[in-house]
Amino acid sequence: PVNACMKSANGSRREALFTAGLLVGAVNLVSNPAVAVSGVDLFDDRKAIEKGFDIIYEARDLDLPQGVRDGMTQMKENLADTKARVAESEKRFQSEISGYIKKQYWTEARNALRRQVGTLRFDLNTLSASKDTKEARQAAASASKDFIKQVEDLDFAISVKNLDKANDAYTKVIKSLDSVLAA
Repeated sequence: PVNACMKSANGSRREALFTAGLLVGAVNLVSNPAVAVSGVDLFDDRKAIEKGFDIIYEARDLDLPQGVRDGMTQMKENLADTKARVAESEKRFQSEISGYIKKQYWTEARNALRRQVGTLRFDLNTLSASKDTKEARQAAASASKDFIKQVEDLDFAISVKNLDKANDAYTKVIKSLDSVLAA
Protein backbone atom coordinates (compact mmCIF):
# COMPACT_ATOMS: atom_id res chain seq x y z
CA PRO A 1 0.00 0.00 0.00
CA VAL A 2 2.84 2.47 0.64
CA ASN A 3 4.25 1.98 -2.88
CA ALA A 4 0.88 2.67 -4.42
CA CYS A 5 0.64 5.95 -2.52
CA MET A 6 4.13 7.01 -3.66
CA LYS A 7 3.30 6.29 -7.30
CA SER A 8 0.09 8.25 -7.04
CA ALA A 9 1.88 11.20 -5.40
CA ASN A 10 4.70 11.17 -7.98
CA GLY A 11 2.22 11.04 -10.84
CA SER A 12 0.18 13.94 -9.57
CA ARG A 13 3.35 15.95 -8.90
CA ARG A 14 4.48 15.43 -12.50
CA GLU A 15 1.11 16.42 -13.81
CA ALA A 16 1.09 19.53 -11.64
CA LEU A 17 4.58 20.57 -12.81
CA PHE A 18 3.66 19.93 -16.45
CA THR A 19 0.49 22.01 -16.09
CA ALA A 20 2.43 24.80 -14.36
CA GLY A 21 5.00 24.79 -17.19
CA LEU A 22 2.27 25.06 -19.79
CA LEU A 23 0.68 27.91 -17.89
CA VAL A 24 3.98 29.84 -17.63
CA GLY A 25 4.63 29.32 -21.34
CA ALA A 26 1.16 30.53 -22.27
CA VAL A 27 1.49 33.62 -20.11
CA ASN A 28 4.90 34.43 -21.67
CA LEU A 29 3.53 33.97 -25.16
CA VAL A 30 0.60 36.28 -24.50
CA SER A 31 2.66 38.92 -22.67
CA ASN A 32 5.57 38.94 -25.15
CA PRO A 33 4.27 39.15 -28.73
CA ALA A 34 7.81 39.20 -30.19
CA VAL A 35 8.10 35.50 -29.41
CA ALA A 36 4.88 34.79 -31.22
CA VAL A 37 4.92 34.04 -34.92
CA SER A 38 4.89 37.24 -36.96
CA GLY A 39 4.48 38.06 -40.61
CA VAL A 40 7.38 38.31 -43.02
CA ASP A 41 8.72 41.79 -43.73
CA LEU A 42 9.57 42.38 -47.37
CA PHE A 43 12.12 44.99 -48.44
CA ASP A 44 12.90 46.28 -51.91
CA ASP A 45 16.68 45.76 -52.23
CA ARG A 46 17.01 46.39 -55.95
CA LYS A 47 19.10 49.53 -55.38
CA ALA A 48 21.49 47.66 -53.08
CA ILE A 49 21.82 44.82 -55.57
CA GLU A 50 22.62 47.28 -58.37
CA LYS A 51 25.47 48.61 -56.25
CA GLY A 52 26.94 45.12 -55.78
CA PHE A 53 25.52 44.05 -52.43
CA ASP A 54 25.01 40.47 -53.59
CA ILE A 55 28.55 39.93 -54.89
CA ILE A 56 29.37 37.87 -51.80
CA TYR A 57 26.63 35.43 -52.73
CA GLU A 58 27.92 35.23 -56.30
CA ALA A 59 31.35 34.34 -54.94
CA ARG A 60 29.86 31.21 -53.38
CA ASP A 61 27.75 30.18 -56.36
CA LEU A 62 29.64 27.34 -58.01
CA ASP A 63 27.41 27.45 -61.09
CA LEU A 64 28.94 30.79 -62.13
CA PRO A 65 32.25 31.01 -64.01
CA GLN A 66 35.34 31.71 -61.93
CA GLY A 67 35.81 35.19 -63.41
CA VAL A 68 32.35 36.23 -62.26
CA ARG A 69 32.86 34.74 -58.80
CA ASP A 70 36.18 36.59 -58.41
CA GLY A 71 34.64 39.86 -59.51
CA MET A 72 37.03 40.16 -62.44
CA THR A 73 34.37 40.49 -65.10
CA GLN A 74 32.45 43.10 -63.10
CA MET A 75 35.58 45.24 -62.77
CA LYS A 76 36.31 45.01 -66.49
CA GLU A 77 32.80 45.99 -67.55
CA ASN A 78 32.92 49.63 -66.48
CA LEU A 79 35.83 51.51 -68.06
CA ALA A 80 34.99 54.74 -66.22
CA ASP A 81 35.38 53.00 -62.85
CA THR A 82 38.70 51.55 -64.02
CA LYS A 83 39.98 54.99 -64.98
CA ALA A 84 38.82 56.36 -61.62
CA ARG A 85 40.72 53.60 -59.76
CA VAL A 86 43.87 54.33 -61.78
CA ALA A 87 43.58 58.06 -61.01
CA GLU A 88 43.14 57.26 -57.32
CA SER A 89 46.21 55.00 -57.37
CA GLU A 90 48.24 57.71 -59.10
CA LYS A 91 47.19 60.20 -56.43
CA ARG A 92 48.17 57.78 -53.67
CA PHE A 93 51.49 57.09 -55.35
CA GLN A 94 52.26 60.79 -55.20
CA SER A 95 50.96 61.42 -51.69
CA GLU A 96 51.42 58.31 -49.56
CA ILE A 97 54.39 56.49 -51.02
CA SER A 98 56.59 59.53 -51.56
CA GLY A 99 55.90 60.70 -48.00
CA TYR A 100 56.84 57.35 -46.53
CA ILE A 101 60.06 57.22 -48.57
CA LYS A 102 61.05 60.74 -47.50
CA LYS A 103 60.44 59.87 -43.86
CA GLN A 104 62.18 56.51 -44.34
CA TYR A 105 59.16 54.60 -43.09
CA TRP A 106 60.20 51.57 -45.08
CA THR A 107 57.54 49.11 -43.95
CA GLU A 108 54.73 51.56 -44.57
CA ALA A 109 56.20 52.54 -47.95
CA ARG A 110 56.44 48.93 -49.04
CA ASN A 111 52.91 48.11 -47.86
CA ALA A 112 51.45 51.20 -49.55
CA LEU A 113 53.29 50.39 -52.78
CA ARG A 114 52.09 46.82 -52.85
CA ARG A 115 48.54 47.85 -51.97
CA GLN A 116 48.41 50.19 -54.96
CA VAL A 117 50.08 47.87 -57.43
CA GLY A 118 47.73 44.97 -56.65
CA THR A 119 44.73 46.46 -58.41
CA LEU A 120 46.70 48.87 -60.59
CA ARG A 121 48.28 46.00 -62.53
CA PHE A 122 44.85 44.58 -63.25
CA ASP A 123 43.43 47.99 -64.19
CA LEU A 124 46.31 48.81 -66.54
CA ASN A 125 45.78 45.49 -68.31
CA THR A 126 42.09 46.33 -68.63
CA LEU A 127 42.87 49.75 -70.08
CA SER A 128 45.37 48.35 -72.56
CA ALA A 129 42.91 45.67 -73.67
CA SER A 130 40.29 48.35 -74.31
CA LYS A 131 42.40 50.12 -76.96
CA ASP A 132 41.01 50.22 -80.48
CA THR A 133 43.93 49.01 -82.59
CA LYS A 134 46.32 46.15 -82.13
CA GLU A 135 49.33 48.48 -82.19
CA ALA A 136 47.80 50.68 -79.46
CA ARG A 137 47.08 47.61 -77.32
CA GLN A 138 50.66 46.38 -77.76
CA ALA A 139 52.13 49.79 -76.95
CA ALA A 140 49.97 50.09 -73.83
CA ALA A 141 50.86 46.56 -72.73
CA SER A 142 54.56 47.28 -73.24
CA ALA A 143 54.31 50.51 -71.24
CA SER A 144 52.49 48.60 -68.49
CA LYS A 145 55.26 46.00 -68.36
CA ASP A 146 57.88 48.73 -68.12
CA PHE A 147 55.92 50.36 -65.31
CA ILE A 148 55.70 47.08 -63.39
CA LYS A 149 59.46 46.59 -63.82
CA GLN A 150 60.06 50.08 -62.40
CA VAL A 151 57.75 49.30 -59.48
CA GLU A 152 59.69 46.11 -58.76
CA ASP A 153 62.92 48.14 -58.72
CA LEU A 154 61.32 50.59 -56.29
CA ASP A 155 60.14 47.73 -54.11
CA PHE A 156 63.69 46.35 -54.01
CA ALA A 157 65.13 49.75 -53.12
CA ILE A 158 62.61 50.03 -50.30
CA SER A 159 63.47 46.50 -49.15
CA VAL A 160 67.18 47.30 -48.84
CA LYS A 161 66.28 50.62 -47.17
CA ASN A 162 68.42 52.76 -49.44
CA LEU A 163 67.07 56.31 -49.57
CA ASP A 164 68.99 57.42 -52.67
CA LYS A 165 68.01 54.36 -54.71
CA ALA A 166 64.43 54.59 -53.49
CA ASN A 167 64.16 58.25 -54.51
CA ASP A 168 65.64 57.53 -57.95
CA ALA A 169 63.36 54.51 -58.42
CA TYR A 170 60.35 56.51 -57.26
CA THR A 171 61.07 59.21 -59.85
CA LYS A 172 61.30 56.55 -62.56
CA VAL A 173 58.04 54.96 -61.39
CA ILE A 174 56.16 58.26 -61.61
CA LYS A 175 57.57 58.95 -65.12
CA SER A 176 56.69 55.41 -66.18
CA LEU A 177 53.17 55.73 -64.78
CA ASP A 178 52.69 58.97 -66.67
CA SER A 179 53.81 57.30 -69.90
CA VAL A 180 51.44 54.38 -69.29
CA LEU A 181 48.53 56.73 -68.78
CA ALA A 182 49.47 58.70 -71.89
CA ALA A 183 49.58 55.54 -74.04
